[in-house]
Amino acid sequence: MSTGKRAAISFTGGKDCTMALCLTKPTHDVVVLVTFGPKNFKSFKAHSLEVIQLQAKAIGIPHILVEIGEEGKTHLECYREKIAELKEQYNLDLFVTGDILNVCDNFMTRATQDIIPLSCPIWAIDRHKLLDSLFERQFELLITCASIKKLGDDVELARSFVGAKLTPEFKKNTLQPRENEVDMGGELGEFHTMVLSVPELYNGYRIEYEGQPAIEGEYVYMAFDSVRLVRDE
Repeated sequence: MSTGKRAAISFTGGKDCTMALCLTKPTHDVVVLVTFGPKNFKSFKAHSLEVIQLQAKAIGIPHILVEIGEEGKTHLECYREKIAELKEQYNLDLFVTGDILNVCDNFMTRATQDIIPLSCPIWAIDRHKLLDSLFERQFELLITCASIKKLGDDVELARSFVGAKLTPEFKKNTLQPRENEVDMGGELGEFHTMVLSVPELYNGYRIEYEGQPAIEGEYVYMAFDSVRLVRDE
């Protein structure tokens, strides 16, 4: 049951931030989902903004895009300024991320320090535990991007990731045999996901899509032709 305290989630639509949302909702009113992006942002290869917007609609929580980048200010200064504005605008008590590892020298810790408490509910979680928890909660996960470089410069392996569903079978057949070389959760940038459905959050909706893998530089990514929100049958 919520305590009445208000939280924002740093949200890309992937498995980690969505799990963080699941774990935060019992104790806080999650009042906004926040996607940070550069100026004139259109979309990330790994995390389609159009999909993120449909996810927020299914979840029923407002979503905002916060553009980062101002001449004469560092990346960190821009984040701190925007987070302070978010705290004031939404009367926030907590800022939440799905971070698992120390990213960019504890960037989000520094971005929120002395502004708002930071919660990382899946920090340092065992990857087997994380994936099994996702499967138990019936997350439907689409792998949307893979790094050729971080998958051993194996183009075909990277292509086999993108468009695949992250399922117990994929874990067993593809990830576990490479556990010594590949982080099982993709936390070192090997692969990224988008959540197509999760029963406890999506209010009977799921995301359907058409698209195909494309290659740009060291990345294979899902090039979406269309996405839509439909009632789950």
